[in-house]
Amino acid sequence: MTMRPLPRAASGDAPGPASGSPLDERTNAAIEVPIDGSVSQRIEFWRETILRLFADVQIAAVQKADFFGRVRQRKCEKMRISEIHASEQAVIRRYRQARSEYEDKYFGVLMLEGSQSVEQDGKIVTLHPGDFAIYDATRPHHLQFGQSWREIVVSIPRATLNQLVVGMEHRTACPTQTGDGVGSVMRAFLEQMSSQIRSVTEDEMRQLSDTAITLIAMTLGGMQRNDLAQSRMKALTLTRVKRHVLEHLHDPELNPMMIERSIGISSRYINKLFEAEETSLMRHVWNLRLERCAQDLANPQCASLRVSDVALRWGFNDMSHFSRVFRERFAMSPRAWREQGGKPRA
Repeated sequence: MTMRPLPRAASGDAPGPASGSPLDERTNAAIEVPIDGSVSQRIEFWRETILRLFADVQIAAVQKADFFGRVRQRKCEKMRISEIHASEQAVIRRYRQARSEYEDKYFGVLMLEGSQSVEQDGKIVTLHPGDFAIYDATRPHHLQFGQSWREIVVSIPRATLNQLVVGMEHRTACPTQTGDGVGSVMRAFLEQMSSQIRSVTEDEMRQLSDTAITLIAMTLGGMQRNDLAQSRMKALTLTRVKRHVLEHLHDPELNPMMIERSIGISSRYINKLFEAEETSLMRHVWNLRLERCAQDLANPQCASLRVSDVALRWGFNDMSHFSRVFRERFAMSPRAWREQGGKPRA
């Protein structure tokens, strides 16, 4: 028997995409595993559904005759909210890298029924009804679900939460308080929003998404008015950026966009962190490169290297630019610096 293709939106939902458009462009979807296939066919249908609606992951589902899975989803450009109800399974991502901008997200999970564990970066949290946690969809993770479970999943661009929550990368796979305070408000809001996703207009959906993202960010602690805590988190983030720069200093392709993609923090925010040191990200990179070049040129053990070899070694691929910025920094040419053993002119 041949399984049916992924269905279009259920009656009353927004129209399906035009021919050739990806499924994820749909703003209002309701998809359910057909019941008229074998267990293996139903599981394969579910794998394809998760792949196309969420992320490129592996799914290991328990082979049971009553296997089921269904998704209701609504999206706008700011956020996607889904309610998922399915059988026991595991979801695994073993590698790091977003397949596309569509996958470059954080997934927030609010458990409604059953249980789930979220494992990432050596941390693991177990969720029961009412619990909330978040994980980075671009990095390796392992999700383990109980026999029958139901949850709300919100998908938010990583750049958005990284801007709102200082040290966001440290908050994945961690327990989050939803019993009182703003966490309780966030939990109730997501439950109500999920129940009404087929009833609100596109403009209302955008406004609701703004509120949901703000509540999630506040719950995660990024908007707490604790200057000391924020200062410490900024220092940790800046240290992380500097470490990444040092590790890739030799790469001539090192630039703000490359660093932004690798670390998951916008270059604009990184430059704001460097403002405290009265510099910028790329000025920091150039200064480090010049310092390493100056050290090598003054080092007798590097005497066999040409000046151009030293420059290339530390990421400079334009010799005229290298000579100019070196002279600006050290008030002499690279060759003169080498001849004087790295000592400034008297």
